[in-house]
Amino acid sequence: MTLYDTKKFRWSAFAALLVFSVLLGYRVIFFNGTFRGITSPDAWQAKPLEAGESWMNVFQNGRKIGFTRRILETIGEEYRIQEETVMNINTMGMTQEIRVKSVSTTGMDFAFKSFDFEIASGSFDFSLKGEIKNNVLYLSDGSTKIPLENRPYLASGITQAVVASGLEEGQEMIIFVFDPSTLGQAPAEIKVLGEENIIHDGNEVKTRKILLRFRGSKQFAWLDEAGNVIKEQGMLGITLVKTDREGALDGLPLESSEDLTRLASVASNKTFENPEKLDQLKVKIRNIDDLIEGGVFSLNQGRQKWENGTLTITKEFIINDQFSEKAFSEAVQGIDPMFRDADTFIQSDHPKIKNIAERIVKQSDPPLEKVKKFVAWIQQNIKRQPVLSMPNALSTLENRMGDCNEHAALFAAFCRAAGIPAKIEAGLVYLNGRFYYHAWNLVFVEQWITVDSLFNQIPADVTHITFSSGSQDLQLDLLGMMGKVELEIID
Repeated sequence: MTLYDTKKFRWSAFAALLVFSVLLGYRVIFFNGTFRGITSPDAWQAKPLEAGESWMNVFQNGRKIGFTRRILETIGEEYRIQEETVMNINTMGMTQEIRVKSVSTTGMDFAFKSFDFEIASGSFDFSLKGEIKNNVLYLSDGSTKIPLENRPYLASGITQAVVASGLEEGQEMIIFVFDPSTLGQAPAEIKVLGEENIIHDGNEVKTRKILLRFRGSKQFAWLDEAGNVIKEQGMLGITLVKTDREGALDGLPLESSEDLTRLASVASNKTFENPEKLDQLKVKIRNIDDLIEGGVFSLNQGRQKWENGTLTITKEFIINDQFSEKAFSEAVQGIDPMFRDADTFIQSDHPKIKNIAERIVKQSDPPLEKVKKFVAWIQQNIKRQPVLSMPNALSTLENRMGDCNEHAALFAAFCRAAGIPAKIEAGLVYLNGRFYYHAWNLVFVEQWITVDSLFNQIPADVTHITFSSGSQDLQLDLLGMMGKVELEIID
């Protein structure tokens, strides 16, 4: 019996997805730029980029786990940027090769006009295209329109923006990041820390060190005098180093990363034999005060109460189904449409999802009964296996496999297709002496209740500590706590 066949399977590849997002931060995010203490993008003349090809190796704690390739072309008054990243990522003892490709067009000032983003991992493929018209980003799904207050900039042009803007030591600029992998936006800060000599290819190179803060996490980049990126350093020991084609392709096949799921997990001072039997949990949470005070996390929500550094989680008591159909319908109408309607990742209006949902439940079933049937169907039909892709309901249904992210996306799609509002929650969950990053759901029946379709729990046990709740893009808020949060169970 393999790890993935046993009922004890509870691990999550959620941490790997977060790390993956950080690693690709310079390559697949876009931003609307505003500058603090520096002239706006309209005021400076961007220095032209030199066309050509560049390569970088990807290391994780000394292991070469991947490489990236970037091709820049000048076509009339536009740039065309092609980028591809290949990595071997280990989650839960299972290694998967991931390929990410993106093609973007920008103006000569680096403001992007269109993008084509694709990620492939095993049998999972996800792609997204977007184009800007009149300050509105139109996505290829035909239904998503994202207004942009400022001109959007390609993140792979951040270093050129730093050079062109004339940023000097101690100066910084604020950007608003748009990530096509989550369709989320958040402010980021870029600051020039100063000059630093580093060793590259056995030679000492004079560089300028840049700090990027995004959702509480930190990344660093070292630029040479020409503005080329020599090195990048992220979290969990991940580093990118400039090389050439021969250096990037040397040493294949690639090594695997360390198990990122366990590497990002948090130790527990107490163990629990049967966490699902707990009615309440009290835990002290340390080293995230800045994220709470900055409004990144709101721990006072639902079944959670946050007071003086201590979080109390009380298991929900589910009221019997007594809502009339009319009363339930009226209650649902008062809930934000974003938790009732389909979106790019939760395709609850897709015929395949609607047809399956209609076969699983009856229209006359009470809401709680529908929830139970959806969880039971997922338990029986979706294989528990780590997947490194952009979690979305349709791909999960078609491939019949996934980790917590895929389970949460498909469950939310089933619920919404049946008229039940559903959110995605993310945070930490206990397993075998540690807390692992995980995703689950919050659904509205007669009340909001937590549901974990991977763990088969209604409601989810109280070791599910919620840090973000709502849409999928909020999951990236957890980046800022990875590697520094500490937990102490006190009751």
